[in-house]
Amino acid sequence: MRIVLIFFSFMVFSCGSKISKKEHSLYWHSQSAEYKALCIQAYNIAKTKLDKELLKDQNKPIAIVADLDETVLNNTPFNEMLIEKDLTYNQELWSTWVNKKIATAVPGSIEFFNYASKKNVEIIYLSNRLAENYQPTKENLIELGFPFDASTKMLLRADSRNKEPRRNQLSDYEIILLLGDNLGDFHQDFFGKDNQGRWDATLNYKNDFGEKFILFPNLIYGNWEEGFEE
Repeated sequence: MRIVLIFFSFMVFSCGSKISKKEHSLYWHSQSAEYKALCIQAYNIAKTKLDKELLKDQNKPIAIVADLDETVLNNTPFNEMLIEKDLTYNQELWSTWVNKKIATAVPGSIEFFNYASKKNVEIIYLSNRLAENYQPTKENLIELGFPFDASTKMLLRADSRNKEPRRNQLSDYEIILLLGDNLGDFHQDFFGKDNQGRWDATLNYKNDFGEKFILFPNLIYGNWEEGFEE
């Protein structure tokens, strides 16, 4: 009888729950210590790799290329707002959020980028935020304490979401690290493919993860969402 009651209670709770998959993911992002720990772990790995690279002789200035959203800037409140108001993401809503300049820092990010900057490493922000969002994005980063001066490069999106053409503009640098929450932040071979194709590409570049590619957790959104159901 006890087993039956436990099973019945579980079924009632499960069927009555109105928590969607998205809400569950957002709760993990906003509340779990594990999310924060994974971000810190990623930045610790990046720092270890950076220190090793600084011991080498380089023919070009060394640089770190970093995505912004969910890699440097945490936009969890924006995504929570979409669920609370039963809204679907669109560029107008996103620009309104960006213009508020209230995104917070991903755990570990401020310390890492300021450490790299003090080591005279070029910090290049490469994001699919629109070019029209440049000024509020810059101000948000500066207000949080990220390194950003007159020489800082921040390459935002003018048209295509494919970041490869913008990465190709950086041939004057020795890029030692690429940081991102989406595989497309690392290489052309991940772009425009379904999850199986992205996994196949991952296997081709498996030795780069934790070395040149530093991946951050993002359960909220990304190219993996193809075929996702609420």
